[in-house]
Amino acid sequence: MLGRLFFLFTAMTLIEVYVLMSIGSLLGAELTIGIIILTALAGSYLVRSQGVQTVQKLQARLAAGEAPGQEIVEGIMLLVCGVLLVTPGFVTDGLGLLVLTPQIRGRLAKAIIAQYKDRIIPQSTFTGNAQGFHYSSSHSSPFQQPPGSSHSAKNDGAIEGDFVEIDKDDNKLN
Repeated sequence: MLGRLFFLFTAMTLIEVYVLMSIGSLLGAELTIGIIILTALAGSYLVRSQGVQTVQKLQARLAAGEAPGQEIVEGIMLLVCGVLLVTPGFVTDGLGLLVLTPQIRGRLAKAIIAQYKDRIIPQSTFTGNAQGFHYSSSHSSPFQQPPGSSHSAKNDGAIEGDFVEIDKDDNKLN
């Protein structure tokens, strides 16, 4: 894995330098630098606006009691887009703008979720109010009480637990 990352970063850097030098020799240094700064500014604006939309979608899914997996993956992808767009170069800007396109980002997010669905925690819902929290899931959970346990019949909203009182003056357990 480390070797692949090293190869990826080295190859990406070499490709980026080659493209920058080629375009710089055609357009001139000033225009090339201007285009890079312009794409960084435009990209950061677009990432910010789409990030706000993604957070709003995430909040709506949470309010509906649904797992926001798609929105979380898209949020991470937007973070990567921001890094790509701020990194000087045409190749990184092109990749960043490509992933910034909502349709492409949505499809990539779905593909990533499908690829790693076995490693993701089963979708579940946690709701809470003044009476306490409620857990529901379509899958069994290691946190659920076993059948026949003394706590499984209770559903009065109380949370049972043990406590230890500490005397503040001499820090001794009582």
